[in-house]
Amino acid sequence: MIRKLQLTTLMMLVAAAGTFTATEAAGRFHFDLSGSEPEADATVPAPDTVTLWFTEVPQENSVSIRLVDAEGELVDASDASQDPEDGRKFSVTPGATLVPGRYTVAWRGIGSDGHTVRGDFGFSVAPSR
Repeated sequence: MIRKLQLTTLMMLVAAAGTFTATEAAGRFHFDLSGSEPEADATVPAPDTVTLWFTEVPQENSVSIRLVDAEGELVDASDASQDPEDGRKFSVTPGATLVPGRYTVAWRGIGSDGHTVRGDFGFSVAPSR
């Protein structure tokens, strides 16, 4: 009986996931990063803000976003602020204009299920013309 119940539950989850790949399904059902500006691995002019979008609204006061330069030094930036109209969107503002070079965005947050998720990605600031 338990085995039949497990199989039924698995079939319901597969049906709910539709035609998503495993990665897409995981992203839809668990807290994770869904996008950023600048995008990962992009080369951009110095951004005024770094913005992250998550797959769900994280637990209150659980999101941190850190900017790290190519030498591994923490870049002065504001605390992460949540968009009042979209609770999945968070931004930080650098304390000064970012100089050309490579940067890493390290982020952390806690999903509604209580799991802490963290990750990082890089982007580059292009020299001004």
